[in-house]
Amino acid sequence: MKGNFLMPLTLLSICLLWSCQSTKNEEQVTPPTKGFCLSADFKNQIKIDSIQKRAVFEQIALNGVIQYDQDELAALKSPIPGIVQSVSVKMGDYVEKGQILVSLKGTSVNDLGKELRELENSKRLVESKLASLRSLLKDGMASQRELEEMESELKATQIGIRHVKANMNLLNGSSENGLFYIRAPKAGYIVDKKVSPGMTVGDDAELLSVSKLNEVWVSVNIYANNLPFVKNGAPVKITTLAYKGESFDGYIDQVANFFDPEERVVKARVKLLNKDLRLKPGMSVDVLVEKAVSGQEQQMLAIPKDAIILHNNQNFVVLYKNDCDLSVKPVDIVAENETYAFVKTGIAEGDQVLTENELIVFDELINR
Repeated sequence: MKGNFLMPLTLLSICLLWSCQSTKNEEQVTPPTKGFCLSADFKNQIKIDSIQKRAVFEQIALNGVIQYDQDELAALKSPIPGIVQSVSVKMGDYVEKGQILVSLKGTSVNDLGKELRELENSKRLVESKLASLRSLLKDGMASQRELEEMESELKATQIGIRHVKANMNLLNGSSENGLFYIRAPKAGYIVDKKVSPGMTVGDDAELLSVSKLNEVWVSVNIYANNLPFVKNGAPVKITTLAYKGESFDGYIDQVANFFDPEERVVKARVKLLNKDLRLKPGMSVDVLVEKAVSGQEQQMLAIPKDAIILHNNQNFVVLYKNDCDLSVKPVDIVAENETYAFVKTGIAEGDQVLTENELIVFDELINR
């Protein structure tokens, strides 16, 4: 009776144990993934980048504005009061050194022209008298002293003429028409223009500015809380809405030692090469300044930010080994900046990840 009772119980226990073990084994099995390969056409639409170790850094986002290179800027002012007769250039024009930009008519040039004509008339008269005295001296009708006095008068007149001509040259003036010419002191572009024909200008009035634009400055605003992290020589990336997806690399050339009283910021300067003159003075820009992350100055694995995929609150990358061997890998980001996400584990140095159209491949892989 006891034995008969135990036998069904034993059989039931064996069945339950086999059922549990079978279920456990089924839970451990991962269904095989069907093969996926990149087609030749689609491969041309993706980009692949290698994982490398890089110094961990953060970036401070600042704002700035493109300015002229002040070392190359020539501001032209009128040295005399007068009336503008002509302006031969427009904003943005390229000019050569010595090119006439503006002509002025002023009393200063007229006075110098009048003085020059009077001196030249006096010179001709003295030369005539001197020739007569030399002839009279030969005939004994004039003294040597009279001749020497006339020669001294001629020298004084010649000195006066040279002095007036020097002043005329200094003013770029013309004795013929009483005009004063403003010429380009250097080759460059007209970057500022405050003059037009018919204007009456005073002494020291601002007229034009000429500057080369092959190098520009970026004036960067640094607020007090960011000041400890912005140092001379710090690398920066400059971006602007005019050129989306592009950046211009430079470095902090100078940090001012005082606050701007109006904007309540410290100004920093970045020098940039301006290839093809794409950066225009007055253009607003965003400035990313690199700074070291405290306590994390070591090298870490850096993943390009374009490779990171956020899915269900988890970050992933698509690893590439060959066209038919791609996989999805979760990663834990320790630090990040505008360019890279830094991780300690999950991937290895030298691994390759997709950085363009990776989301299409990701969706294909996780849905298979």
